[in-house]
Amino acid sequence: MRLNALAVALLLLPVVGSAQFSHLEVEPVDNNGSVSGNTYRVYAVMESEGDVIDAIFGEAGKSLYIRSTKPFYQHPRGGELASQVQRFDVENDATLAFDTWVTIGLEDNYMNSLTGFLMDFTEFEKGNALETDNGAWFVTPDKRQALAPADKRILVAQLTSTGQITGMINIHGRTKATQKDDGTIEGGNMIQAEGVTFSCGQ
Repeated sequence: MRLNALAVALLLLPVVGSAQFSHLEVEPVDNNGSVSGNTYRVYAVMESEGDVIDAIFGEAGKSLYIRSTKPFYQHPRGGELASQVQRFDVENDATLAFDTWVTIGLEDNYMNSLTGFLMDFTEFEKGNALETDNGAWFVTPDKRQALAPADKRILVAQLTSTGQITGMINIHGRTKATQKDDGTIEGGNMIQAEGVTFSCGQ
């Protein structure tokens, strides 16, 4: 598995698999017609508050893609990751709020530690598909943004396009665990959901 380095970076423990991931939900966002197309947010729904998603990944035999029949809206001051979208800029430019990006938990740069790992976002930032069989976007599991809140939904993408959007992602995380005083995670079983699909748009 070529993502072994990512596993080390995430401080993952060899624990037993679990089915704590429930499903994906796609929610339309009212963009007030300020940009061309429809805007959607994609959420991973967990079974319990406090369950963790630390990576969305693709690897050999478990590819990841997010595609649209029409180009994705990409704002020139936005980014492929939500962590690259400056909150100050969003407050001063309404159209930036509907930029297309991927994430784990957060919608802008504020306290967002999201990182890409072996991902090539070049085509995605041009409005084309995001695809990989060897890469991920991730946060370390000790970050608050990785934890499912009370509604059990973790934001994983915002997508704007005039076309029909389809996606398939793989999810890695762990069940609710205990965070120790030194910030390390103790306990919790591994969560891995593969080939999870969604669709939205015209």
